[in-house]
Amino acid sequence: MQVTTASSWRHSKRYIVVAMVFVGYMIFFAVHANVGMAVVEMTSPKTSPGPNGTSIITDGPEYSWDSVQKALVISSLSYGRMLSPIGVTFAARIGGSTLYLWGIVCVAVITYCTPYLLYLHFYSFLLGNALTGFCEGMAYASVIEIWSRWAPPNERAKMASIGDMGVYAGLMSSFMVSGWILYEMGWATLFHITGIATLFWAGIWYVLVKNDPADAEWITDDEKKYIKEQMKTVVDDQKKLVYPWKDLLTCVPFWLACMVKFAYGVGFAFMMMNLPQYIKDMNDIDIKKIGYISTIPQICALIAMPFAGYIFDYMRSNEILSLTNVHKLYACIGLISGVVTFLVAGLWPNFIASVVCLSLFQVCVSCTVLENQIVMLDLAPRYAAFMVSIASSCYTVALILTPMIVGYTVTSHSRSQWNICFMIFGILFVSTSLICLKFLKVKLQRWANYSPDESNEQKT
Repeated sequence: MQVTTASSWRHSKRYIVVAMVFVGYMIFFAVHANVGMAVVEMTSPKTSPGPNGTSIITDGPEYSWDSVQKALVISSLSYGRMLSPIGVTFAARIGGSTLYLWGIVCVAVITYCTPYLLYLHFYSFLLGNALTGFCEGMAYASVIEIWSRWAPPNERAKMASIGDMGVYAGLMSSFMVSGWILYEMGWATLFHITGIATLFWAGIWYVLVKNDPADAEWITDDEKKYIKEQMKTVVDDQKKLVYPWKDLLTCVPFWLACMVKFAYGVGFAFMMMNLPQYIKDMNDIDIKKIGYISTIPQICALIAMPFAGYIFDYMRSNEILSLTNVHKLYACIGLISGVVTFLVAGLWPNFIASVVCLSLFQVCVSCTVLENQIVMLDLAPRYAAFMVSIASSCYTVALILTPMIVGYTVTSHSRSQWNICFMIFGILFVSTSLICLKFLKVKLQRWANYSPDESNEQKT
């Protein structure tokens, strides 16, 4: 009776943590999308409505950046994330919630100060973006540490999928709201509003989210007991966390997950940071309309994500497919769809068809995003936060490379140049999918609960 009560939706107050993670993801990816939208506004000529629905140029752009400089600005948020594994090693020691809180507070302060950094110098602006990325990277990876304490195994996909919906909700809200703010108030106001809202939300996180369910005062003792009983693979916090480096670095499923993370990161980086520019190049419209159009793929993914999590848990719990095959299915469905949709979007000279194809890609890749979060918990939940931070570094490389590829390729903003980018992405997707189908095997690793006090097989 206790398990039934504790695991029922009405008594599952652990979903408050899920809701907070949802909002956190909204903030992270809104910050990224804001930069992409702001760059379009900052480097576009000022226009005013003319007769018969036309636009009249009234002034030149505020910043005359070339395509490479734009790429540097867009990718600069990702530089700092390369160092996130250094900070994430502390997540298991100081607690995932604590690390997350510090990360989000720093993001709030730097985001608010971003306009002043740009007024100071172009490179101080890039440095501020890099620091924002570093803090985001630590906070983002610490979410896995939170799931390893709060999410029972048979609820992991569902809880993670609800949290991941915040990614698309953040992009959707940013494209829609930031387009209006940029049009009406200017780009500096956009960063100020985002910084203040982020700091306010950090205060709510501090009050509600704890490192461990045992420390939360707002859940029942039955629910605490239920969560503890389900977490059989998590070692007591009092034991010193020691990393089995040899096993980690030779774990094939882990490195395959990193490859998948890099591949879908390329597609996601384009959707997050280059989509507004693509829409601008294909249709000469104002920033407010660009924002509204850019929300369409994010709305589609937002709807698809909870269904993806439910189906994953259903197939896993009812053993419809083996755990390995469920992961293979989810890892490859987004990448294979990317091959088709990106090529069609690039080769079919129709704006509406392109938006539809990119929307379908966002729906399918939501499955791959979800799988990549869960696979680390299924391999070694105790080290999941650190493993995710390494995978996030691969994702970060994708975030850096994608804008640079676009910047060096799309120099005259022609459709043929955008087609070259889409073809490069398609080749990457299909090759990663084939490798994953051939070699991926997912099961709890024998070293998942490694402790030097329990085994003398390995010295670190």
